[in-house]
Amino acid sequence: MKKTLLFLSLSATLAMAKSSVTVMPYSAYINYSGSTKESAAIVGLYASVYNFPNKFELGLENTNIQYNNDSPDLDQNDFTAIYTRFIAKNYSFKIGIHSIQSDDTLTDNGLIGIVGMSYYKYLKYNFGIDLYYSKYKNYFPKELKVTQISPYAGFNFGNYASKWGSFYLKAQYNYIKPQSAASFALKKSYNSFGLTLTQYKGKFTTTIGAWTGKKAFAVANGGFTVYNLGETYKGGAKAAVSYSLRKNTTFSLKYNYAKFTEAQKNAHTDTFSLSLSHTW
Repeated sequence: MKKTLLFLSLSATLAMAKSSVTVMPYSAYINYSGSTKESAAIVGLYASVYNFPNKFELGLENTNIQYNNDSPDLDQNDFTAIYTRFIAKNYSFKIGIHSIQSDDTLTDNGLIGIVGMSYYKYLKYNFGIDLYYSKYKNYFPKELKVTQISPYAGFNFGNYASKWGSFYLKAQYNYIKPQSAASFALKKSYNSFGLTLTQYKGKFTTTIGAWTGKKAFAVANGGFTVYNLGETYKGGAKAAVSYSLRKNTTFSLKYNYAKFTEAQKNAHTDTFSLSLSHTW
């Protein structure tokens, strides 16, 4: 299932602050084409508490999927909790969990372990790696376990005060390996690569991105996004714009396109999302 928690990484900003609290409600609508699914509605809440050198993040989300056949709606609740420890001025380490309660019997009570490490130079560059271990004990014909390794690197350039503003370019690679893949009619491994470019100019933050390759049972957005219904995703693109309503209040709109395979047929999703965040 596609999750759409919309939040900007605050690591660099937090490194320059002493403490902060952020709350962000969000919602999304997903339209499916070429799929047995018709549409989905998502509502959620993201919150973080930061007091250097500690940061706690929580995510709560409900997803309801409607089908275009006689299948009943699918209802799912996700909970994410992540703790990050900042070490000195340039390092961070995180650990967390993502749990799933779903009408989908195969992935109900799914649990994802999250570990990550990063190194950054404020407004210059950063790189790191996220590790995920997903476990679906109710899967058929036996428990499904999936390991994912996601290294990434980012680079800042430009001048915020200039005509074009400043930019952040991020590259990420994902390696996904299901255990006993043949038992679930899955490939031995899945590989994908993506690029994201973000521009900061005045009150606006604009992002575009795309990825290629294949994913199944993937975890994204640092552990807040989980694809747990078994589709094989085959590429996508995104665009987002955020506007600072006040110094610490931001409104965001986002569009995401993704291709996937369902029952050996090609399909795609169009996702429209909005969020409002405030930091104290």
